[in-house]
Amino acid sequence: MSSDAHLIRPRSILVADDDLYLRIAHDSDDVRLLADSDAMIVPYSVEPALNARAIESVRTLLQDSGQLAPKSLLIKNPYQAESYESADEAIGTFSITKYHAFANVARVLGATEVRFLEAKVELENSSLQAKIAAMLPAGGGDVEAAREVTKKLEDRLSAHLTFDGGAPDPAAADDLLKRSHLAHDPQLRALVNMRTGGNLLTRYDFTLSGTRESTSNLTSALQIANAGPVKALEIGAKFSMMAKAIRNIEIKTEITF
Repeated sequence: MSSDAHLIRPRSILVADDDLYLRIAHDSDDVRLLADSDAMIVPYSVEPALNARAIESVRTLLQDSGQLAPKSLLIKNPYQAESYESADEAIGTFSITKYHAFANVARVLGATEVRFLEAKVELENSSLQAKIAAMLPAGGGDVEAAREVTKKLEDRLSAHLTFDGGAPDPAAADDLLKRSHLAHDPQLRALVNMRTGGNLLTRYDFTLSGTRESTSNLTSALQIANAGPVKALEIGAKFSMMAKAIRNIEIKTEITF
């Protein structure tokens, strides 16, 4: 087993160019940022001042995945082990990853169809459910954030998945939930239960929360983006605006068994 196997990966990472990292390391007010192993600042190539073992492990992981680039703000994907996403794409990508994990669970439970019906974005400072088709072009910053995320969701989600069907396999569904870190999702647990035993569920109209599991990771990345020396360079500015504007993403689906 690798010596890195027991290291807890940070929820968020900033790959700092060497100049920025050294400036932070030599600033008496900012050096504390380098001690955070959850919202981790990783130097691009210089020796780390703190968290050396964890940083070297993260740097190797990012280099192997082609993500070791200066000024990159990355967020851990809550549904995939050892996987990070660019902060600017993370909110939408996490929702899509969860949707596909959910569809895969439905597949082993005997689904014949999974249909994506609609994506809605709930804004932090409004009760508006921002459906893109109904938005006016001259919306505010929050509306623009909702517009961009929802457009990406609608472009990337598979609208209609079809399967051969078959007998439900609850054990396989449980295994998929564990591997996707969704074993404690109450909606997905209920789906497995209703496809177990007799009088099985044959159709399910399902609204999936695309942000529930990612909230703490997004908050960690906001902590980095809003840190003084990082914010001054506007690293993660677009992500910060989106994360503050968007409260939740709902993905409406229909499953037929």
